[in-house]
Amino acid sequence: MNQAQLKTVLIIIVLVACHGTLFSQKDFERHDFSFHAGYGNMLKGTPTLTIDTHSYQRELAQGVSWDGQYHFRPIKRFIFGAIYTGFSSKGSHPEGKDHLLIHFFSPQIGMCNAHTKHWQIRGGVGPGVLFLRNNSEVFGKKRKVKASSIGFLINSNATYKLTSSLGLGIGVQYLFSGLVRMKTHYHGETTIVRFDENHDANLSRLNLTTGLSYYF
Repeated sequence: MNQAQLKTVLIIIVLVACHGTLFSQKDFERHDFSFHAGYGNMLKGTPTLTIDTHSYQRELAQGVSWDGQYHFRPIKRFIFGAIYTGFSSKGSHPEGKDHLLIHFFSPQIGMCNAHTKHWQIRGGVGPGVLFLRNNSEVFGKKRKVKASSIGFLINSNATYKLTSSLGLGIGVQYLFSGLVRMKTHYHGETTIVRFDENHDANLSRLNLTTGLSYYF
């Protein structure tokens, strides 16, 4: 056996050994899907509304949050996957009303605790894309706002495993994002509004949720 053949055999042995170490462990599930729902709060502002009073902004800053997640664990402590999180709030005032919808999609990379019988705790981070829509009304006429932006999500979850395949958990997420511009359609006209440092267009949001996870 020449030197090249010997190197090839050694490389194959190393790869097989690594594969056995990293991917042949049977004491944890590699995939999990989860769905959570709960409370969301836009802590730093609520742009795009039909009026900008502080009390109305705080009313619309609080709403329903939900998310769907998928994660894959190639080894016990390392995870990667994807998350979708949504937010909805509604409010009205004498001159009109607002229905705010925000959608965010992000890949995730993070760490998971070592295998335990009942608990899985994981945390992840990732950039993503945000889509905002405000289906509002002013003086009886429809007003629609659309905007998109980028953001960054910090995501943590703690799950109690009821069985090897089913878990009940809680989640905490913080989304960093803001608007650069928005497009408003009202009374037959479309207007593009650009935000600068003098206009608060912060969309950062804290989510507190609970839900189910499925492992396989």
